[in-house]
Amino acid sequence: MKAKLILKRHNDCYSLNDYREPSKGYPLVIAHSGDENFRYKLSKQNCDEIFGIVDVEKFADESWGDKISSPYHAYIEGFNKAMELNKDKMFTLEDMRQAYNDGMNNIDGDGCSIDNPDEDFLDTINTIQQPTEIEVEIEMVKTPDAMFQFHDVPYSTPKLDSEGCLILKKI
Repeated sequence: MKAKLILKRHNDCYSLNDYREPSKGYPLVIAHSGDENFRYKLSKQNCDEIFGIVDVEKFADESWGDKISSPYHAYIEGFNKAMELNKDKMFTLEDMRQAYNDGMNNIDGDGCSIDNPDEDFLDTINTIQQPTEIEVEIEMVKTPDAMFQFHDVPYSTPKLDSEGCLILKKI
C-alpha cells in the first residue's frame, strides 16, 4: 500500500499518512514514530534511512571503531566521509542555470509575482532542498482471513519488524 512519510522537523518525528481518504480535510495518519497511541509504530531508524539521514555515532563505530589513532585522524576521516555522503547534494549546473534564469526573469518582470518578487527565487530553492515528504510503500503480507483488510488492501496485513514497527520501502 502506498502512503506518504512526513518528516516533522520541529520534534524530529515521522508520521505515515494516507492521503487517499482524507478525514475532514486532513490526511489519515496511519502510524507515528513518536506517539505510542497509534496502533502501528514507525522505526525512526527505518525512516531516517529513507530520508538519507545518517546516524553519525553508529556509523563511526561501525566504520572505524578503535582504529582511529588520534583526534586529528578522526577529523580527517570524518570530513572525508561527510564529503562523500554529500557529493550528490551539491548544486548541479542545471540548478545554477535555473537560478540564473529565474533571476533574469525577475529583472525583466516576466513571470515575477508583483505581490512577492522573491517567489521565483524561493520556488527554485525549494526544489533543491531536502524533502519533508516521501512516497513509500508499506510491505504487506497476505492473510487467509477474508474479513481482515488493511485500509483498502483486502486479505492483507502490514509486515512488522522485530520491534513491531511497519516496514517501509521508498518508491
